[in-house]
Amino acid sequence: MRDYRNSALRVLGMALTLAWAFCAAPPISANGTFWEGVSAGAQILIRLSAVGLIPCIVCILAPRLFDRKMLMWSILGAAVLWLAGWLGNMGVSASAPAPLLVILTFVNGTGTSFFLVFWGLALCRGDAERIERDFVLILVLVGLIVMVALGSPKAILDGVLAAIPVAVAASALMDGVVLPNDSLIRKGDGEVRGECEEAARVTLTPLVLSVAFSITIVSFVWCMFSLRHQELMVSKALLFGLGFMISGLAIWLFVKYSPSVGFVAAARWVLPVMACGLLFNGSEIPELLVAACLMLSVAHAAFEMILRMQVISFARKNQGDELLYVGWGFAAIMAGAFLGPSIYMVVTMTVAIDSLHLTLVVLAVLVGASSLLLLDVETRLGRSHSLNSYEKTSLSANDEIAATAGTAEAAQDITERYGLTNRECEILGMLLQGRSRPYIRDTLYVSISTVDTHVRHIYAKLGVHNKQELIDLAQQLGET
Repeated sequence: MRDYRNSALRVLGMALTLAWAFCAAPPISANGTFWEGVSAGAQILIRLSAVGLIPCIVCILAPRLFDRKMLMWSILGAAVLWLAGWLGNMGVSASAPAPLLVILTFVNGTGTSFFLVFWGLALCRGDAERIERDFVLILVLVGLIVMVALGSPKAILDGVLAAIPVAVAASALMDGVVLPNDSLIRKGDGEVRGECEEAARVTLTPLVLSVAFSITIVSFVWCMFSLRHQELMVSKALLFGLGFMISGLAIWLFVKYSPSVGFVAAARWVLPVMACGLLFNGSEIPELLVAACLMLSVAHAAFEMILRMQVISFARKNQGDELLYVGWGFAAIMAGAFLGPSIYMVVTMTVAIDSLHLTLVVLAVLVGASSLLLLDVETRLGRSHSLNSYEKTSLSANDEIAATAGTAEAAQDITERYGLTNRECEILGMLLQGRSRPYIRDTLYVSISTVDTHVRHIYAKLGVHNKQELIDLAQQLGET
């Protein structure tokens, strides 16, 4: 019961934090500025402060913030900074000195970035299937919050945004990772840490670069659409929230029916959706603009969430280095959220290029990226690093080999007795080892839907109804 409670708290906390970021980020006006009357340099600094990139890096360099002795104070301090920065921003006008705007936004971004890293580390504690389910629920909840918030009068919206930091801090304090003698960051033994550090050297740099590049493209394209259709974005604000909810469904289908949930598999369907949405950018037909808004918001939300899922996957793979992976992975997302709009602002303000030619250039980038993006990363990382493929074991290497051989022998014996197919025999062996459905999916490179079909066939042939009955049957047959 406690696990489900903690899972619900983590879903709520992450959803509130992300919803706040999407609803309260500094708006970009039609002429490409975040604040009217503020210089271009100050605009970029404000955007950098808002996304929380620098505070996120500080979190990585200060792991003691997440230690059990400091965690409660870190949560309270981050919530105070978050709320103080937001209230300060509400109390000043756009004509306030640029340094003050930067400072207030930086303080505000410090709180949000801390909690994003906090919830990322907390999500690492979930099991394989629960993580995938939680990310779908997070997207749906973000969509609901965004729809309600953006569809409300400004006074109500401001009240909701002011209440969110308090709600997030309360969720964090109620989460079991804070009570009573636990830490968000697990410590592996020397051998495990050595393996983690070796893996980190191989995977961390391509992970960070690919995530940052992907989010930069996504946020740049969203700026191209939203700034050109300000009136649509105001009158159809609910479309953005609806896009989040649809993206939750898209990720559920992606996880269920795709044999891979890594970067490349996601890019192969997200980037073409973005390209289609961008094609309608210049249309004068309202229905096509609405369709474009939905496609771009779905692609934006789904791709960002899939990248967060992948970051969590790498962090779980390298236990003992969760902060390193979650911190730098989420920092890469923040960097992309900063670079995309900032590059768009610089391009529109300094380069004499019309919207048609800019659209054609970006479409060419999307088409190229759909074919080439992250292919090298997938080759280097392999399927063993796809979401949730890692499942920690306390067995030594020799014991694990012996256990695997024993379950393989038991699976082969059951196969001969009950006439299972070769694929069913493979899956049966992994089930007897206690492997999860995501692990079987990633190992055999088949979709979870296919895994479920094979499992149903195995249960039907053996006359059992769940995994425990299957294990009990295997033990009985092994004793005879």
